[in-house]
Amino acid sequence: MYRNSVNSLMDGLSHDQHDGMTSANESLTREVSRKKPSLLRPKSKIKLGAWNVRTMYEVSKSAQVTNTMQQYDIDILGVSECRWTGSGRMKLNSGHTILYSGHQSNHIRGVAIIMKEEVTKTLLEWEPIITARFNSKYCKLTIIQCYAPTNDADEETKAEFYEQLQYIFSKVPQHDLVLITGDMNAKVGSENTNVEEIMGKMDVG
Repeated sequence: MYRNSVNSLMDGLSHDQHDGMTSANESLTREVSRKKPSLLRPKSKIKLGAWNVRTMYEVSKSAQVTNTMQQYDIDILGVSECRWTGSGRMKLNSGHTILYSGHQSNHIRGVAIIMKEEVTKTLLEWEPIITARFNSKYCKLTIIQCYAPTNDADEETKAEFYEQLQYIFSKVPQHDLVLITGDMNAKVGSENTNVEEIMGKMDVG
């Protein structure tokens, strides 16, 4: 059940990681308190993406994802279905940092945020929900990465997911710029009346 995945994210708050990863308890503290560079600046641009990668629980899959990020020059990538267990933080040889959160024991679902090395320097704090907050001089940026249940899920499961998302959103500082990214499991179709500027004719024939 998706409910187990939601609960596992909360259980992850006290789940220790090994092999050089931070524990979830550590993740709740603020980053090192030196002066942080600014992520959002006047006239500057950052590229963000949100992909469902199906799984990163395969040899070299993380490298494949970060290589594709570099090809598209993506600064911050929200990942759905990373399928890693527990929660923690990992730095790759490429310099990218991955913040991740998933089921405690099963390689199912799971979300992550992957950042370029220079973006990581602006990270203020994060929680294994997963959310990440970045420093900027004029406006802080908070990203909430999620993986929603499909319309085929039972009503209780869907209601619990959106209640959890609302709770997470309510904790974001009032003046932050907030981006909710991820796989919302929407149904595809060709009806785009009044939303033509943001939705194409994506029917599956």
